[in-house]
Amino acid sequence: MHQHHKKTGTTDKNTPRIALVGNPNVGKSSIFSLLTGRYVTVSNYPGTTVEIVTGNTAIGKKRFLIIDSPGVNSLMPMSEDEKVTRDILLEEETASVIQVADTKNIKRSLFLTLQLVEMGLPVVLDLNMRDESLSRGIKIEEDVLGDILGIEIVSTIAVQKKGIDSLKKAVLRSNVSSYSFSYDMNIEEHISRIESLLPEAHISKRSIALMILSGDKTLKDWLHKKVKGKDLDRIEELRDRLSEKYAHPLNYVISQQRFKIVDDIAQRVFTKIPVRRSGASALLDKITTHPVLGFPFLFLVLFVLYEFVGVFGAGTLVDLIEDVVFGKYLNPLATNIITAVLPVKFIQDLLVGPYGIITMAITYAIAIILPITATFFIAFAVMEDSG
Repeated sequence: MHQHHKKTGTTDKNTPRIALVGNPNVGKSSIFSLLTGRYVTVSNYPGTTVEIVTGNTAIGKKRFLIIDSPGVNSLMPMSEDEKVTRDILLEEETASVIQVADTKNIKRSLFLTLQLVEMGLPVVLDLNMRDESLSRGIKIEEDVLGDILGIEIVSTIAVQKKGIDSLKKAVLRSNVSSYSFSYDMNIEEHISRIESLLPEAHISKRSIALMILSGDKTLKDWLHKKVKGKDLDRIEELRDRLSEKYAHPLNYVISQQRFKIVDDIAQRVFTKIPVRRSGASALLDKITTHPVLGFPFLFLVLFVLYEFVGVFGAGTLVDLIEDVVFGKYLNPLATNIITAVLPVKFIQDLLVGPYGIITMAITYAIAIILPITATFFIAFAVMEDSG
C-alpha cells in the first residue's frame, strides 16, 4: 500500500503526459512514486468513481505529468477500471506510455504490450521485479525483445529503487513500435474496411477497429460522437458479417490469435537459468513439486489454512471480539452513552437496541466479517509470497 500526499493546484494543459499502464500487482504504483515523489493529485476520472493519481516529474530538462492508470489485463474493457485506462489513451494526447510488466509473468504482460503497439503510441516496456524472476530461474533477453518490438526495454527493481534512471532516459527516447503482426485474412479485411469509416484519434484507427470487432460496447458513446449515423450502421453491418464466419465470439478469436503471437515472442526471449538453492530450500522445493510427495504437503497446507482461517479466525477471534470486546466493553459503553445523551426511545432502539446500528450492524461487520477476511488475506499473502 502506497501513501500519497495530496497537493492542490493546477497543471499546465500543455505539459506532456506520460501514462503508466500495466497489469494489476506489477509494481506500477511503486514506479509512479519513484518518478513523481511525494506530492500527487488524487481525483476521480470524469464520469466515473475510479480514482486516478497524477503527479509531476522532471526528466532531463523536460517536465511531464505522470498518470497512474488503473491496473488492467486488457485494453478491451471488461470492467470500469479497464475502461478508464483505455479512455485515458483514447481521449488524451499522450507523449509516451510506460508499460510496467512483471518479468516473471512475461506472457501476461506481452498480451497488453501487443495492444499498446497496435494503438501506435510511443511505448517503453519496463520489466519490473527482475530480482524475483531471476530467483525463479527466469531470464528475459532484453536486447532480443527490444529488437523484436522495436521499442525501448528497461528492467527495474522498484522496491530497491533500481533502474529508475535508466527508465527516465528511456522515456526521452521512447518511440512508436516498428513491430507489425497480422490476424487471419477475414479479420484483416474487415479491419481495413472499418478503418476507412473512422475519424482520426489519439490512438490508431486499427486499434479502434479491433475494439469494435471484439464487441467493445463501452466504445459506443465515443463512436456516436465521432462517426456519422450511416457509417455507424455500416460498421455494425461489417462486424455482424464477420462474426458469422466464426463458430466462437470474435473477441475470443482475436484474443486467441494474439496469444499465439505472444507465445512466439516469449519463446524467443525466455531463457531458463539454473538457480542455486540452499540445502533446506532445495529439499523443500523437491518435496513440494514431487508428483507423489507433493500431495501430502498440499493436504498439510490446506489443513493449516483451515485451522488458521476456519478455526482461529472464524472461531477464536470472532468469539473474542464479539463476546469480549463488544459484548463486555464497547456495546455496554455505547448503550450507556446513547441512553444518557438521547432520551428518545426510538433513537435508542435504532442505535443500541437488539437490532441497532451499533449493537448489531457495526458489531457484526467488525466482530464477524473482519477476523475472517483478515486471516484469509494474511494466509493468502504468505502463500503467494512463498510460492
